[in-house]
Amino acid sequence: MARTIALLFTSVSLLLPPSVSGRASAQAVANQTSTPVQPPSSLVQPALDSVARAGSAVDLNRWKGSAGARDEGDANRASRQKDLQTTLPPLLAAADAAPASAAASLPVLLNLDALYSVLLRVTIASRGNAPRTENTALEQAAALLDGARRSLGDAVLASAKANEQQVSDLQAAAAQQQQTAPQQAPATKTPTTTKAKKKTVSSTAPH
Repeated sequence: MARTIALLFTSVSLLLPPSVSGRASAQAVANQTSTPVQPPSSLVQPALDSVARAGSAVDLNRWKGSAGARDEGDANRASRQKDLQTTLPPLLAAADAAPASAAASLPVLLNLDALYSVLLRVTIASRGNAPRTENTALEQAAALLDGARRSLGDAVLASAKANEQQVSDLQAAAAQQQQTAPQQAPATKTPTTTKAKKKTVSSTAPH
């Protein structure tokens, strides 16, 4: 959705006269300058740190349950570590570089949803099976991550709505420009005149 809005914004800007497009772009820059946007990492990094600490404290050998349950826990831990160490850092760096862009933050939000799903499965499995300290740490980390992804989701939605408003303003400016622009009269076609050729008749004198 956010990428579609960004493409629509660009398309409408290209269709506008330079004067209107320039004023709209200047206004957009002024709005972004006057309204500082919080970097996405500041919304989610504390929760990610909590998830990392809780995960590092998990010792599946101390958990109750079958060997299959512990194997599933190992797979979930590997997936969680991959998200925290490999997948999320470059996504967060790209989002922080363009904090007002919904398109830049959307991949972070999607990855947080996937990470929360994995963490929630581990947390549920820890209830009654893991030592109390490990379960408590997982419960707290899951709650923090849930709050962080909701906060980022609200920020992405607000950014998308702001982009939509800019597109709407540009469309209104384009329509007004078209209404006030002088109508060009259709070019009249000058009729072409063809000169009639004289037909010469050759006559022969009678003998």
